[in-house]
Amino acid sequence: MQFFGSMSAATWRLRRVAVLPGAIFLVMVIALSSTGCVNFEGDSEELSFKSVDGVALRATLHTPPNDDDPKLPGIILLHGAEKATRNRLVYKLTANVFLDRGFAVLVYDKRGAGESEGDHDASTYAQLVEDAIAAVALLRQHPRIDVGRIDILGISESGWLTPEIAERSGDIAFVINKVGSPLSVRDTIAWEVYNEMLDEGVQEDSAREQTDVYRRIWEYRVSPTASEHAAIDSVLAEWSERADSQLPPALKKVNDSYLADIRYDPTPYLERLEIPMLYLYGRHDVNIPTTASVGLLSELADLGKPFTTYVFEDEGHELGGFALMPPFYAFADNYAKLIGDFAEQHASD
Repeated sequence: MQFFGSMSAATWRLRRVAVLPGAIFLVMVIALSSTGCVNFEGDSEELSFKSVDGVALRATLHTPPNDDDPKLPGIILLHGAEKATRNRLVYKLTANVFLDRGFAVLVYDKRGAGESEGDHDASTYAQLVEDAIAAVALLRQHPRIDVGRIDILGISESGWLTPEIAERSGDIAFVINKVGSPLSVRDTIAWEVYNEMLDEGVQEDSAREQTDVYRRIWEYRVSPTASEHAAIDSVLAEWSERADSQLPPALKKVNDSYLADIRYDPTPYLERLEIPMLYLYGRHDVNIPTTASVGLLSELADLGKPFTTYVFEDEGHELGGFALMPPFYAFADNYAKLIGDFAEQHASD
């Protein structure tokens, strides 16, 4: 996946916890990326399915323990920007919330991760959307799943994509997004780029000015003209003389997949959707602009959309963090109850 600021994919989702003391940070990273000492509850079935381009993806369907209901609601757990496999600790903890509420849970190795085929680093949003739509189709074909009660949980990056996935899949009961942006890629990445500059010691005024230049570059990518190319190169040349510049020295050629991703905007899908959606945010998130995200979703809710937002005032991007006891990670207070209650309510609507 290509990113549009100066940061790499590896730091995209972990920068918020990097301010922790070294030992705690190390334990935190291990906890988030490992399979952990927690197990999925209930029974499991290994599955595989193919995306529209023929890429094979490996999945596991978990069903509640001691459940004799012939038809279960099913929820699909999607991925953040990382190269995520289906046995990561965070998926186990999340899946168990829903398994305890009587849901079947489908988790799959992200494209290019674990046992799934594909190239993770070269994947596009369009491909990730198609992968998720294929996962919905897989659940619809399973004899244990109630086809009218299929749901999606997006995490960070995939929270951009869930509105499109829901609209194109059709008949999705509800969506939960954990720190997923309803804003365009450009508006979202601008917030992250600005915060990264502050982390690098750039003063606020300069960081704002440089973020505006990045915005101008991205808008040029969407609607390029020769005159704007020359104007931006002139601006970049001026900035290159400054010691605090975080901007490229000149415009570079980009490929078609970059252009497709930088244009991505979930807002039109949100404007058409009429299904319950829960968006959860941390007030101190440096990756997702919480205030702007809540503002847009509130405007849509005021128009009658069944959208709900909740902000954890003391949290950042992870909505959880280091814990002293195994598995050394815990969700933010009330997070598990919020998503469990929401799912149970709307699965029975």
